[in-house]
Amino acid sequence: KIKTMRGIVGLLFEIAVLVSLVAAVCCNAAVVGTCEFLNLGGGLGQIGPWRADVGGSGCVSWDKADTDEDDWLTNMARACSVMALAFGCILTFFGFFEQCLCPLPCGRKLMDLSGALVQISLALVWPMIRSNICDKYGCSWGGGATALTLTHIFFLFASIFSRCMREPRYKRKQAKDKDEGQAADEKA
Repeated sequence: KIKTMRGIVGLLFEIAVLVSLVAAVCCNAAVVGTCEFLNLGGGLGQIGPWRADVGGSGCVSWDKADTDEDDWLTNMARACSVMALAFGCILTFFGFFEQCLCPLPCGRKLMDLSGALVQISLALVWPMIRSNICDKYGCSWGGGATALTLTHIFFLFASIFSRCMREPRYKRKQAKDKDEGQAADEKA
């Protein structure tokens, strides 16, 4: 069993992990909502998994039924970007509740599972650069790729170092109550 750190180091890990989870969800939402994931060659515009700015049309959502520039890599990137956001929200929810509020059934196991699944889902967004639209027009990475990289890093950091946090709040309270009870028994 992995021991958790107590004191100031555990508190610092706790703060870093919770801030990292929030930052990761924000970056992941940026990946889903960006038009700038890939820059199309020839100055044609930019595309993201769910939105596009082609020919100066502005950043608008694009429906795969409206274009013939659709293939399985684009569909996979679309699906996986949203799956990563869902798994990231699960990881954040369980991390916050488990650490700050109350125990949840299978909390640690669900955190580990969602931490692994979010990394797999994020990794499956990268192949979008090999989609038909990029083969046809040529693509380069845009600002959304930076958001995807940061999302990977933040979720990986949170998944690994969540085990270094202090004991959850409810366990610290139980230990404090137990210690106070023993001190009162010794005085009596």
